[in-house]
Amino acid sequence: MNRQKISSLAWVLISIAIVAGSSAYPFGTLSRPGPAFLPMSCGLIMTVLSLIALGQALQKGKGKATEEKQGFSLTARWPRLVAAVAVLLAYAFLVEFLGYLMMTLVFMLFVLKIVEPVNWRTALLEAVLAAGGSYSLFELWLKVPLPKGIWPDLF
Repeated sequence: MNRQKISSLAWVLISIAIVAGSSAYPFGTLSRPGPAFLPMSCGLIMTVLSLIALGQALQKGKGKATEEKQGFSLTARWPRLVAAVAVLLAYAFLVEFLGYLMMTLVFMLFVLKIVEPVNWRTALLEAVLAAGGSYSLFELWLKVPLPKGIWPDLF
């Protein structure tokens, strides 16, 4: 069994455990979520996504066993891993100063251009959608106060 199948199966089991563990608490409603609302929702989403990944791994296993032949090379990926960790730490330290919206936009652009390179048009579109969408969800809809940064009156 290759690594993709094993990791997908592990995530299926972890997500089922999250759903099972959160079922001991009241779920609530959309307007008044209970303590199980977030973990159960995330667990269900994780279950679906990990089952999809498992299905893809099983489908891939019917073809060539390319992963077994190529092996796993961390040396080719470590600079991107270090860059991702560095930008995540910078995000954590600068989000209060520069604000949630600005840092999320910069963070997403960095991840989309450096860590997993895509073209500029895609990177800008996805970064704006991620930053704007999460800001709208938390700040505007759920009324969760997010850091405004050095421009408190702009947003």
